[in-house]
Amino acid sequence: MKNIGININTTKDKDGKIIKYVKDIVRKYVDDTNIYTFQDAIGLDNIKYNNLDIIIALGGDGTILRTSRNLNNSNIPILGVNIGNLGFLSSVELLEFENAMKKYIEDDYFVEDRMMLKCTLPYRERQEEYIALNDIVVSKGTLARVVKYELHIDNKFYLDFTGDGLIIATPTGSTAYSLSAGGPIIYPNLDVIALTPICPLSLSMRTIVLDSKSEISISIKSEHESIFLTPDGQRAIKLNNYEKILVSVSNRKCRLVKFNDYNYFSILRKKIISRTMDCEGEKDEDSTACKNN
Repeated sequence: MKNIGININTTKDKDGKIIKYVKDIVRKYVDDTNIYTFQDAIGLDNIKYNNLDIIIALGGDGTILRTSRNLNNSNIPILGVNIGNLGFLSSVELLEFENAMKKYIEDDYFVEDRMMLKCTLPYRERQEEYIALNDIVVSKGTLARVVKYELHIDNKFYLDFTGDGLIIATPTGSTAYSLSAGGPIIYPNLDVIALTPICPLSLSMRTIVLDSKSEISISIKSEHESIFLTPDGQRAIKLNNYEKILVSVSNRKCRLVKFNDYNYFSILRKKIISRTMDCEGEKDEDSTACKNN
């Protein structure tokens, strides 16, 4: 490995001790390497960093989301190191990082490709493509009334509904906002997209799971409401009355480093299922979540 990037969530490392600790371990196990550090993913999109062998993301799930979107070269694998709260997408916890470096050097790992979504607003003069690893959300503002949405899938009318909004989620994002809104858990390497309504007025409006080749068109049919488009929950784009939103799978992939002892169901149980049970007052011997909340 000649070029290693480290992206740190600065809110998690205000005194710089974590970044120093990680750098020292990298230098301990990798000789003659260039280490490039990034704060909050700023500068990752510069083409001069397209030859990174790996990017180490230090933070929580949000740091991995930001890293995956900002990389100019989406072929660069991401090693997520959790220094946040949940860390569902992370490969290891911070205290496991030295052992993780040993495994990486010994090729005791694999790279898992995760689907990403792209979103455009075709009615706008200035075209911009929004990328998301978890989800694209269209929703009303805090004080706005419910909004009417019309959905087309592959240019065929699906339905219209009235509610707070809609979540278009990847399998990776199925355990995030979509799950909270009643959507299903989807195994991360499946090629599907889930559409989950947010607080629909109709009880018959439920999640639909589509083939990843589908193109979803959402049209807003309400006036004078505050409505926003949010990719991965990290940026809000205000939408216009009667705006049209197109969502489909991106050609980009998020490449996550996973070690050969990785067990998706164990992580799911400990960080999602048992966490929920513990928060609801039930006991699970494997669960430690919520004890300090």
